[in-house]
Amino acid sequence: MRKADSLRRWLSASLPEFRTHPDRMQIYVEGGAVNARRSASLSFTYSYTLKLLITDYAGDTDLIMVPVLAWIEKEQPQLLQRPDSQPFSFEAELLDSECFDIEIAIDLTEMVLVMPRPDHSGYDVDHPPEPDFTDSWPDVQASFLQGFGNVELLAETQDPEAVLTPAIPPAA
Repeated sequence: MRKADSLRRWLSASLPEFRTHPDRMQIYVEGGAVNARRSASLSFTYSYTLKLLITDYAGDTDLIMVPVLAWIEKEQPQLLQRPDSQPFSFEAELLDSECFDIEIAIDLTEMVLVMPRPDHSGYDVDHPPEPDFTDSWPDVQASFLQGFGNVELLAETQDPEAVLTPAIPPAA
């Protein structure tokens, strides 16, 4: 399951606090299942709830939510097209007047293509990329290394391979 590691790397690149205090970000999987049917291949899909627990956080929640939305747009874009407009859920616990713990739950899937090798020596396994929904917003041509809310910097990455794209909210 590569998406858990992908989210950890994404948030570490986006929020310097997690590079300084990596112990404040915990990622785990809950309710996992393998979805498969008898067919010509052993291909299957993982489905699970990825839990992101951020502890002792004293910053603005927007600094977490914006990079999570940008990551979802890259790794599980169909969540941004849900009829209920809720790509993930969260719970928070206020620890004191400045710090809180926040847990984010994201329902994810990962396709796994399994193909037998032509020489019958085993299988090749591939995790294909998620479908590209960039045409969903034909007038939006944006990619960024920084994300702003009004004039405040909300998210930033130094990862040259990161592709932060806008998370467009649904029409009101």
